[in-house]
Amino acid sequence: MVLTVAEAVKILSKKNITHSEEMVRRWIRKGKIKDAVKFSNKEGWLIPEDSLEEVIAAKTYMSSGIKSTKEYRKGYQDALAYIKERDYELIKQSPPVYEKEFTIYRDNALDLAENMLPETQLVNPFKKFVDDTLFKCSHAEPLSSIVVKVLNNWVLVEDTNDIYNIAKLPNLNVTFEDHLTRALLRDQFNTFKRTGLAI
Repeated sequence: MVLTVAEAVKILSKKNITHSEEMVRRWIRKGKIKDAVKFSNKEGWLIPEDSLEEVIAAKTYMSSGIKSTKEYRKGYQDALAYIKERDYELIKQSPPVYEKEFTIYRDNALDLAENMLPETQLVNPFKKFVDDTLFKCSHAEPLSSIVVKVLNNWVLVEDTNDIYNIAKLPNLNVTFEDHLTRALLRDQFNTFKRTGLAI
C-alpha cells in the first residue's frame, strides 16, 4: 500500500516524529524515504508503507538514545526483505495463504482501463489485451469477474495464478478494490508496452 505525504505526516505525527509535510518531502528528496514515487505534481509524492515504517523505526531507535548503526539498518533491511520473500512464498503455495479476497469485475476493469490511457488509439487494443490476459485466459469467453487474494503487498489472481506486487503503485484515494484493479491494470499496461502491442 502507498501513502500520500499528508497520510504519512498523520502517522508520523502520532509517533511524535514530525508534523511537517515539507520535512517529509525533504526526506524524500534526500533519499531518506526509499522508493517514493511522483507520477505527477497533482498527485504529489507517494510513499510505500514499508518505507515509512523504516523511517519510523530508524527515528524511534535514534530518539531512544542509542545511535543507529549501519549494522542495525542492514539488519532491519534484511528483516523487511525476509518478510517480503516469506509472504511471496506463502501466497504462491497451494492452497495460498492470504489475508483478504476480492472480486474484480470485468466491466469495471475495462472502464478503468479506458480512463487510464491518454492515447485514444491504444484504448481498444489495451482493453482486448486485458480481456485476454486477465478475464479470458484459458476460457472460450471472458469471465464476468475474477477473484484475487491479497497478502500484504502481494496479489494472486486466482484464475491465472499470476502474482503481482502492488507496493509501489499509487493509491489515488480510491477504494481498495479500485486501487487493486488499477494496480493490476498498470502492471498489464507495462506488459502490453513491453510486448510491442502498444506500437
